[in-house]
Order: sequence, then C-alpha cells, then structure tokens
Amino acid sequence: MSFLKGLWKKKNGPRVLDHPRDLMEGDLVHLANHFGLPEQLRDKMFKVIGICTYQFEHGNDTSFSLESTDTDHINLTIESDAGRETAAFSFVVDRRIVEDLFDLDEFAQVFDGEDALSLTLKNDAGLDGWVAASYHQEIQGEKGYFYDKDYRDSAPSVHEGEGEPFEYYFLLSNDETKGVEIEVFAGGETEVSLILYCGLEMIKDLWPAEKPPP
Repeated sequence: MSFLKGLWKKKNGPRVLDHPRDLMEGDLVHLANHFGLPEQLRDKMFKVIGICTYQFEHGNDTSFSLESTDTDHINLTIESDAGRETAAFSFVVDRRIVEDLFDLDEFAQVFDGEDALSLTLKNDAGLDGWVAASYHQEIQGEKGYFYDKDYRDSAPSVHEGEGEPFEYYFLLSNDETKGVEIEVFAGGETEVSLILYCGLEMIKDLWPAEKPPP
C-alpha cells in the first residue's frame, strides 16, 4: 500500500519546468540581463499566451507566443542542430519596416526561384540587435502547414482544411545569429519575421503557471 501511495504522490506532485521546450500556456519566462540581447528582450519577463505548430516535411516545429507588459508580441522556438539547442526569438514586421530595412526590388528576388539570393541591409530601422548587415538565402518555397494548436503530444490532423498551407522562405546572416523568415499563405497574405538566435543560457528562469516566481 505504501508503494502505491508513493507512486500516486509522484504523479500528482507539483509540475517541474526545467527546459523551455516544455513550456505551457500561462508559464513565465525570464530572460537574462545580457548585452547580447536586444532591449526588447533584455531582463524581461514574458508569459506564454499561446502555442502553435508549423508542420514541414522534416517534422514539426513548436512556437510559443510570449507577451510582456512593455514589449511587443514575441515568438520563441527551440531549435536543435547536431545536438546543439538554440533559442530562436522572432517577431513579425509590417511592410513599412521591410521597406526601411531592405531595397524592395532586391527583396522581391527572394521569390524568383533562381540563384540563391544575398540580401543587404539598407537601414537598421531602429532594430539594432535584431538585424545583420547581410543575409544569404537558405530555403526557398518550402511547403508547410500552420496549426493554431499544440501538437507536441499528438500528430496534426490528416483532415483537409485543418491546417493553413503556406510557402516558407528563409535567409540567414553570415554569422548565423540573425534570420529573416517569410511565410506566404493562400491568397498572397505574407508575414515577414526577424529572428535572433542565441544560446539557452539567455533564458535565465522558468516558472510553471501554478508556481509563479517569489
């Protein structure tokens, strides 16, 4: 009886959150006070307000939507390459900012489908820390599906219409710390995001929703 009682307590004990890939809605994320982070992220506390899934041929990417009291909406994904994990912070920019950042004629070549593009920054548009002097194209027109749902514990629905199809374009800076991603949905709706890559040590603390910081 005591053995079974111990199992029951363990299963129903307080949730432990020790890795950002396990974040749930309502959890809190505190970022480091580090010069390597832009002002919008440095020493800021964020709350997870949503979780969505991007499905590609190679697998699924989970994206956490973060919100703070004084910073615009930020997205976080945890990427893994050759066993090394990286935090990718991103946010969507509108057409006006894209026009400030890049020459639009050069930017349009991202979609041409010919030689891989090199994209040069025209102006940092006040986004120092988020942008690089130049980028090279890594992905062009990859097919994907967007699901406004967390699919870490299950597979996306096979029913047509459950996910929003899109084409994915991606450019990376030479030092691999910045990125530009473009998602083109049906009807031509386009989202452009700026990405910052950094080590997981930039995530200082994590708190489960049911156990807020002291």
